[in-house]
Amino acid sequence: MQGHILTIKTENDWKQLVLQNQKPVIVDFYADWCGPCKVLKPKLHNLHEQSQGKWELAVVDVDIEELQKISSQYASKGIPAVYLFHKGEKVSDFLGNNEAKAKEMASKAASL
Repeated sequence: MQGHILTIKTENDWKQLVLQNQKPVIVDFYADWCGPCKVLKPKLHNLHEQSQGKWELAVVDVDIEELQKISSQYASKGIPAVYLFHKGEKVSDFLGNNEAKAKEMASKAASL
């Protein structure tokens, strides 16, 4: 069974689904044209399915105009940019297609 993925399309979505979420949320900033993003995305989805609902996975398409402010704040150094938030606070992050860091982040999210 595939876990539910949160799709962030507006600043209001960001506030409600990420910052106000009581569960830990791993946020994947990606773009369809980004090769490393395409490689990392299924890895994150797989980790999310294995988490048994202990944390949420949210995706942010950096090309959505309404999200430029959020994208420029969190994905300014490149994509894929992946962040772990818990109760509105950034806990950790990494940049690029790094499966080891993704697994480490998923483990950390599950322990929060």
